[in-house]
Amino acid sequence: MPTQYFRLLRLLPLLLLCFILTGCPGIGERNTGGEGGAVCADLVRMPQDLEPYAKKAGNGRALLSAPEQAEHTARAISRFFSPWQKTEAGRELKRSLEANFNLRLERAYGEDLRPFDPAEWQNLRANANVAAYPSRAERAITVRNTAMRAMPTQKPFFLNPSKAGEGYPFDYFQHTALWTGTPIFISHISADGAWVLGESQLTVGWIPATDVAFVDDAFAKRWQTAPLAAFVRDNVELASTTSPTVAGKAGVRAHIGTLLPSAGSGRVWYPQRGSEGNAEIATASVDSGAIAPLPLPLTPAAIARVGNNMMGQPYGWGGLFENRDCSALMHDLFIPFGLWLPRNSATQGSWGQPVILTGMGPEDKENRILAEGIPFFSLLWLRGHIGLYIGEFEGKPAMFHNVWGIRTLSENGDSGRAVIGKAVVTSLRPGAELANAASAASLIQRIERLSILPESDSKVPVMRFPGAGKKVGKYATAGKFGKAGKTGKMSPSGKSTKAAPAGGFDKSSGSGKVKAGSGEKARKSKGK
Repeated sequence: MPTQYFRLLRLLPLLLLCFILTGCPGIGERNTGGEGGAVCADLVRMPQDLEPYAKKAGNGRALLSAPEQAEHTARAISRFFSPWQKTEAGRELKRSLEANFNLRLERAYGEDLRPFDPAEWQNLRANANVAAYPSRAERAITVRNTAMRAMPTQKPFFLNPSKAGEGYPFDYFQHTALWTGTPIFISHISADGAWVLGESQLTVGWIPATDVAFVDDAFAKRWQTAPLAAFVRDNVELASTTSPTVAGKAGVRAHIGTLLPSAGSGRVWYPQRGSEGNAEIATASVDSGAIAPLPLPLTPAAIARVGNNMMGQPYGWGGLFENRDCSALMHDLFIPFGLWLPRNSATQGSWGQPVILTGMGPEDKENRILAEGIPFFSLLWLRGHIGLYIGEFEGKPAMFHNVWGIRTLSENGDSGRAVIGKAVVTSLRPGAELANAASAASLIQRIERLSILPESDSKVPVMRFPGAGKKVGKYATAGKFGKAGKTGKMSPSGKSTKAAPAGGFDKSSGSGKVKAGSGEKARKSKGK
């Protein structure tokens, strides 16, 4: 992971992200109807299929030369296995653990949507056992799809659910989903032994102990030296050929973004947990066409085929229920092509060569995107959200993204959401026809950057260029303690927020602030 971005996040309260297109409606106004029952006209008039856009973009045209793609694939593999190169826990992580418990609970809500129980908070503090950190220093691997959490609990942490953009599904304890076979480094274990604190190539968080297995030198060597296979479909069952009952009992399924060693002839290795908690290698057969050697040829047609397997899938904040938010969609989409993207919208927006769009009117922005964007190889970034530019539709830019909804305003000025809640293709003006749409919150008004892939060696952070607004903190990427993505203050799951007073964050939707008692700035980030 790039060292210039690797600093551990210090405050869980920094979680609150603020974004307009991806806020949760909570109990606020919620509009799910529109033309043909769709939330907005774009979902009816624009093909919800990436292939027509890929044909216009050159279909089989290579987006990188073979040597360039090989170089980026080597980088991606190095990042993937980077947790296994660690030998000791980072010192800053303990300060982060301590700071997480400085959150003021006045505006926090639990799973019953009632104020968070202070006694439960104290139980979490005791179970985190910060005083004993670090209690481990071991390599490990995930043996099933799992989640990284801000605290050692499966219970959620919501902000005021009566606010649009809060409540379900925005559980601020949810950092990210981790797919089967993800290398991690474990630096701590909870007091009850049920949770481990791990670092992946994406971020840091608590993982159920039974979802990981410890890795020794022999396992690591075999795993890292085998050729990798990339999954190009979701929900692929791993049918074990080693121990037929193991995969079925564990419910082992692989998704796009999963990398597992190839065993040849439609088979892969997958990790399973031995009786002593150690990792063991098992072999599984997979459906024909579900995997491909890493990397796939990088063409618009190939990206469209992989992307279509995620089209229409539900929005999942921080990977909740193994669904994807906006930055997870981009990350997983490009993994099969050997291109690594961070797990947050702001750092993704900083990843390629920038075309700055701030200070431009809507028409000028659209024309600039059409003139300079590379379809299927350019990202469109706005604070708290990101998506893939896929070319033009009826002379206007089109975007593939997983989005929660369109901000709306009631007659009395209350904020709400016209909920889309899935991966879709839209224009940059989705919902423009809605009478209650908040025009100032439209995509085209808020887009600040076109980022042309691949990764640039001279990145320009999205929050630091002139006109982008206040400079807020550092950028979270792999290794930060918080959702894989909030910039300047982005939530672990990727929503980003405005510059906030010390210790808090201020959502751009104006839904309020949450302050932490420690007085430190929020630094989380992970776009949605």
